[in-house]
Amino acid sequence: MPGDPHPRSAHRAIPEGGLAVLTRQALAGPALARQVLARQGLTRQAAPQHRQTRAAHTRSAHAHSHAARPQRPRRGPWRRPSREPQQAQRALQTLMSGMGAVIIVSIIGLSAFFIIADERRGLGDSAAAPAVSSAAIASREVDAEPLSQREVFPQPEIRLVAGTAPYQVTMTHIDTDCDVATTGELGALLAEHGCNQVVRAGLTAPFGGYQVTAGVFNLAEEAGATLVSSQAGPLVETGRGSFAAMGGLGSDPLAEPLAQVGWHQRGHYLLYCVIARPDGRLVEDDDPYAERITADLIGRYLDETIISSRAGQP
Repeated sequence: MPGDPHPRSAHRAIPEGGLAVLTRQALAGPALARQVLARQGLTRQAAPQHRQTRAAHTRSAHAHSHAARPQRPRRGPWRRPSREPQQAQRALQTLMSGMGAVIIVSIIGLSAFFIIADERRGLGDSAAAPAVSSAAIASREVDAEPLSQREVFPQPEIRLVAGTAPYQVTMTHIDTDCDVATTGELGALLAEHGCNQVVRAGLTAPFGGYQVTAGVFNLAEEAGATLVSSQAGPLVETGRGSFAAMGGLGSDPLAEPLAQVGWHQRGHYLLYCVIARPDGRLVEDDDPYAERITADLIGRYLDETIISSRAGQP
């Protein structure tokens, strides 16, 4: 600052080496300043030369700094990702979901078909039967009264609905040997589970003239009747045993090859029927008359009327 009453000294390195003493003279003139510089062998170009040197060093340092600084990698232009792979993946997921739904529906449909087919052939419980057997007919210990012809077939006809044509009862039969009402291996299976009675009748259906044998086997216990009912299916399907029509040869498994049979277990009883066409032709599985006869005689009559009375049900 001009006019500073306390001059201060400063030191600065010069290019040629040594130190230059700079004294601030507030009141000295230009001539005195030149003389001081002349005595020390300095010229006025020293200061600019030093400033140039410092500028050069500064530029060199900047250049070195730029050279040493790592360059950023260049990036290409940004592009929006393609949606085609995502759309293809969504389409595949939709297709797989649809195929899974079709497979599930097919499995359900096949299961329902086989269940209905088994019920129609007598391999399952009758739709008209109660879901749970009554304790009153769980075994012969609690249901000790034997069956009789009068109890099972008391009338010469069976009329299920008032005003409709009845089933005509042509003959009845009762026996303590259950084998007489069977063919093949079925008789031995019934005897193994304590069958001691069979009550049956020959009937003529009110439509189509179909000839029918319907009856009841009296087994020892409900568990045995259930087992016989389930094992009768493979015997019938393979021709190793079946239910016999009245008048047929009970020991011959081929006596009624054209008939259709149906059966159902209720308590310790096994209910059954054998259906034959009047012309002797094969009774097909989907025969509408055979289906109705099975539902009428096993479901509505023997089960809901005769056995339900034993169970104390109305």
